[in-house]
Amino acid sequence: MRRTLITLIVATAAIGLRADAPALDVVLARAAAYVADYQKRLQGIVAEELYIQNLTASSRGRVRFIREGRQLRSDVLLVKLGADDWWMQFRDVFEVDHRPVRDRDQRLSKLFIEAKSDARAQAQTIQDESSRYNLGPVLRTINIPIMAILFLEKGNQPGLEFKQGNPGNVKRFGDLAAADDIWVIEFRETGRGTMVKGANNADIPSKGRIWLDSTTGRVLRTELITEDTRLRALVDVTYKTTPGIDCLVPGEMREIYLVRQTETRIDGKATYDKFRQFSVSTTEKPKGE
Repeated sequence: MRRTLITLIVATAAIGLRADAPALDVVLARAAAYVADYQKRLQGIVAEELYIQNLTASSRGRVRFIREGRQLRSDVLLVKLGADDWWMQFRDVFEVDHRPVRDRDQRLSKLFIEAKSDARAQAQTIQDESSRYNLGPVLRTINIPIMAILFLEKGNQPGLEFKQGNPGNVKRFGDLAAADDIWVIEFRETGRGTMVKGANNADIPSKGRIWLDSTTGRVLRTELITEDTRLRALVDVTYKTTPGIDCLVPGEMREIYLVRQTETRIDGKATYDKFRQFSVSTTEKPKGE
């Protein structure tokens, strides 16, 4: 996946390493290979997302307190568009606060069946339109489940610093990986041309942590933090198995946005189910019928 410009406006503990533990660069190479394969496996897999957002705002020295809530239901999918190797994961909202906002199947069909030279622009239009349903003053499209794993792509790794961190309690990952093989890799963007952009296309460096199986590179959880002087964003995603799908899929996404000047906080929680492989059946009639 090529680097996609994403819009966002407005002390490590000591680690005891096993003697046979792989080197960090080896694990990063495995992770890059996993992410490349993962995107191919995830292509065309559609999930239903239940996304609950809450906003609170207050001001110092004034009696002002606001609380709002919103519930979105969406289709979330990864799709390859056009002849070049260009991928996009996006959210297509079909229900807001229990009220339908569109026909949920028609646009997916058009995107897959009728993808033309303008398919990229069409998908971006859907992405931008869906982002407007997000609660609060923050225009954001980083709140997609696989955003953080893009930092592990081979082409993106040179612009980051990586180090091994303390994975903490690995029992929460259950049977997803052997406990001794679970690593957490901390990353930080250091170069120009950051993945996340702010107002006027300004760079906003990101950092975070990625829990993975060091033997396979398989990602188990991601934590992404992006911030500047006005805003701090945290997006935390955990992965799970699901019947009928041969790769790990997002299970839950939690996010926090803090707008410093207005003391606004936006909390979000998204859960994913009803995973299915998008497929299209066509029937051709014999001539003369």
